[in-house]
Amino acid sequence: MSVIPFKILIVEDDVNLNKGLMHVIKKMGYEVYSTTSGEQALKQIKQHSFDLVISDLKLPGIDGKQVLKAAKQYDAGIMFIMITAYGTVDTAVSAMKQGAEDYILKPFDMEEFKVVVKKTLEKKSLLIDNIHLKRQLKQKYTFDNIIGNSPSMMEVFKTIHHVKDSRSTVLIRGETGTGKELVAKAIHYNGDRAAKPYVPVNCAAINENLMNSELFGHVKGAYTGAISDKQGFFEAADGGTLFLDEIGDIGKGLQQTLLRAIESGEIRPVGSFKRKIVQVRIIAATNRNLEDMVEKGRFREDLYYRLNVVTISLPPLRERIDDIALLGFYFLRRYAAQNNKQIEEISYDALKLMEKYNWPGNVRELENIIERATLFEESPELTVASLPSIFRHAVSRTPRRNINSLDQMNRTHIEEVLESTGGNKTEASKILGINRSTLYRIMKRFKIQ
Repeated sequence: MSVIPFKILIVEDDVNLNKGLMHVIKKMGYEVYSTTSGEQALKQIKQHSFDLVISDLKLPGIDGKQVLKAAKQYDAGIMFIMITAYGTVDTAVSAMKQGAEDYILKPFDMEEFKVVVKKTLEKKSLLIDNIHLKRQLKQKYTFDNIIGNSPSMMEVFKTIHHVKDSRSTVLIRGETGTGKELVAKAIHYNGDRAAKPYVPVNCAAINENLMNSELFGHVKGAYTGAISDKQGFFEAADGGTLFLDEIGDIGKGLQQTLLRAIESGEIRPVGSFKRKIVQVRIIAATNRNLEDMVEKGRFREDLYYRLNVVTISLPPLRERIDDIALLGFYFLRRYAAQNNKQIEEISYDALKLMEKYNWPGNVRELENIIERATLFEESPELTVASLPSIFRHAVSRTPRRNINSLDQMNRTHIEEVLESTGGNKTEASKILGINRSTLYRIMKRFKIQ
């Protein structure tokens, strides 16, 4: 394992000890500087970007505590270890209250010194990793990476901007593959909860009998198999965002409990009599017609209105024709780089086919098709030949089997994809951009054999 090139400053007026510490630090693989006075230490701290300062408490002139205070004011992220021979515990505690990460008492051996240095730099490394992670998340889910220039997408961006710092419940609506979770993440990671947990839950994927336990947790012995206490999704998301995807699939029996939790912020783990208070921002998503479900008594009206405080409606890709080329080139750049392919263009004919296509799988289907085409394309331009045959045939067929409704269009497309894969549901689900369980559910709904 390579050593991170941390830069360390030794501040020690004992010349022999100073040299000894420098020697140890160099052998540990770090870049090291040294000085014998506090005044010189402050000059070096301003000249160099140190990760760690190791300073004696008692120094001529400016002492170690003053060096600590000035260093932290100059760079709050700098680590500090205090060395003292006047090592009452009170002195060490005082230094740590002022921001020192650790202390070491004279006399000490070099093995002890190395342990303290390693522990402090591990903390520094963890802080650096967290900063990088937050930057990556911020970059990944910025509005710029939700691709689109169409008026409908401009409205989506505007709404995200307005709600990102609010506590209001948001309901994201749109067909499968339109990017509902991407919008949920954009709201969370661009808002004031970005440093707090983001917990996604696929309501359709959880067994209804276990949903109570998954959402609210349970205590040991709550039911057979509950061998220990378990934290639920609500508690895991405390202070942050709970994303309830496919909320329309949640059972009627759990809807009242969910409503109470959203309204009061109180949860009660299964098998417990104690309630817990959590502060969770709810973002829900669905591709179902909730109004129709309310009318038919399959979804509680009060829960519907509680979720539907702010609505973001994502347009299907077939209504964003102007965005298809933009999205196509975006995914092409990503997958060409990922697969070391020198493909920079999409041919005119290929783009025209894409713009004529109905895209029942929406943006997710477009991404999957571009990824697949990138793997098969051998020229510097993505051509019609690299598109899946089912894609070309589906586009060229006019009219498409007497389609007069969205459901019929989706059913026809799924049947054609299944036919092209010889009934291989795993391959069909990849082309459609959905998982196998979702495909089975759709097949059951449309009575596709």
